[in-house]
Amino acid sequence: MTTRRKLIGGLIAAGAGTALPSLRAYGDTPYPSRTVHLIVPFTPGGGADTVSRLLAPQLQKSLGQPFVVENRAGAAGRIGTGVVAKSDPDGHTLLVSTESSLVIAPHIGVAIGYDPLKDFAPVSLLTRNTVVLVVHPSVPAKTLKEYMALASAKPGELFYASSGVGGPNHLAGEIFNRMAGLKITHVPYAGTGLALQSVLSNQVGAMWGFTAGLAAHIRQGALRALAVGSKERSPALPDVPTVAEAGVPGYEAVSWVGMVAPAGTPGPVIDKLWSGVDTALKEPSVRDIIIGGGSDIVCSKPEEFRQVIASDLVKYGKYADIFQTAK
Repeated sequence: MTTRRKLIGGLIAAGAGTALPSLRAYGDTPYPSRTVHLIVPFTPGGGADTVSRLLAPQLQKSLGQPFVVENRAGAAGRIGTGVVAKSDPDGHTLLVSTESSLVIAPHIGVAIGYDPLKDFAPVSLLTRNTVVLVVHPSVPAKTLKEYMALASAKPGELFYASSGVGGPNHLAGEIFNRMAGLKITHVPYAGTGLALQSVLSNQVGAMWGFTAGLAAHIRQGALRALAVGSKERSPALPDVPTVAEAGVPGYEAVSWVGMVAPAGTPGPVIDKLWSGVDTALKEPSVRDIIIGGGSDIVCSKPEEFRQVIASDLVKYGKYADIFQTAK
């Protein structure tokens, strides 16, 4: 009996010994266990890039590992987004993007290599952002109505820059064209940063962009703001009228920035990330910069963000002809 008990006990012990490392490897490994890469699928200087760089040091402080921002620009965000879709679902590679690559991209008429709902696990909607129309100070228009008159007199001869075909700022410009009955030519760039430089250097006379990335240039006089796309005036630019009140009734253009992980990322990792994001967005220094730049802080729960993605996929599908014509 003693020998039999010892044998059974040894087998149990051996079984437990082989099982425990597996549990430790998959259940007890702390997250994050190494550097976390925040992939921004645009060039530096845009809304998603700004938010990422504000969050990174706060997330590092609360979660205990470095958070590094990587800009993987191209194809209006589709390249960097595709990289994250194919990354290991362990929470160490994340995407911070606008609706450009997540809900507009499927409607532009080209293969994107990922499914926004199936290939990502939402973490949080981070901010909502007012879109603003700015011009170089040399443009002879001080108001939106003057700009519209100028564009009407020179159809196709005025240009506006954006962060790329299929981006929210491209959409803002094309809907403005339709609603105002104008023909202002779109010039796409590989990200807001490059589009901004083209306007600051007067290579292109105007652009639609996020208030967060343009407010400082507006205040310094390097750009002139003609109108914001929100329903109400932006607290960051209280003297700038809305497009609706300045000449195009019913016009509205707002955007968002959100964080997602690859599909299959464990729920506890998503929860820990959300908690870190929530803490970071409550940090006064972070809030002051985001709100002062003209954005609203959201920090929605993962399932709420999934619902936003799903509903916006339907909404932007109504404008598929704009993107497919502009390719």
